Amino acid sequence: MYSSTPKKRPKSKHNSSSPASTSKSSSSMIEPPNSLFPSRGELLRLVAVLAIASSIALSCNYLANFFSSTSKPFCDSDLDSPNSISDSCEPCPSNGECYQGKLECFHGYRRRGKLCVEDRDINETAEKLSKWQEVHLCNSYAQLLCHGTGTVWAGEHDIWNDLDDHELMQNVDNATYLYTKRRVIETIVKLLETRTNSHGIREFKCPDSLAEYYKPFPCRIRHLISKHVLTIVPVCAGLILSAMLFWKVRQKRHLSARAEELYNQVCKFFL
Repeated sequence: MYSSTPKKRPKSKHNSSSPASTSKSSSSMIEPPNSLFPSRGELLRLVAVLAIASSIALSCNYLANFFSSTSKPFCDSDLDSPNSISDSCEPCPSNGECYQGKLECFHGYRRRGKLCVEDRDINETAEKLSKWQEVHLCNSYAQLLCHGTGTVWAGEHDIWNDLDDHELMQNVDNATYLYTKRRVIETIVKLLETRTNSHGIREFKCPDSLAEYYKPFPCRIRHLISKHVLTIVPVCAGLILSAMLFWKVRQKRHLSARAEELYNQVCKFFL
């Protein structure tokens, strides 16, 4: 027997969704996540790291070039040597001597990098000793001009002996000692007058214009008066005569005024 009740067909299940949910899912698939791009702070940190790395790289490159350039040996000072001029060695600087790739500066010079520069300490010592000798010789000459006692010319050997006794020349090695004394003599030659005596010895004298600054003040006044005496005496005589004439005229006027005053008093008494 067949049942009269109709059978129901099973409903097919469809994945139906609303338009809003569809658009939301599609937009989430197109837009990238927020974690894909770095933040502003992370970008700043990245730039700082790159800057530090670049500066380190440049510094290393500079130091490498510097040490590679200074690591070259120096060319020999001997011009006949085949290594005197070469790309594989540094030219030997002036005021120095190079041998077997090593540089040795002359006395009075110090090595600074690839150069030989003047030793500042030795130059200062030479300048102080030169000034000391100038003061000594000019004071002696000024005393002679003012008081008649002193020396005019000083021999080179006397100056060398004075330098030997100076405290600045103590406790120095022989090479520095001789170089400093030679520099002092070279400076004195430029400052003072020089001559060679009959024995072939060079002598030094303080210039007259420079000796004027070393004279005592009373001596300067006395020499100034004696130098211009022909001008000062007439001027002083004229001033004295003018003062005497002015005094006499003043006295005469005073006596005239006094006599007139007495005359007026007498007249008033009798009248």
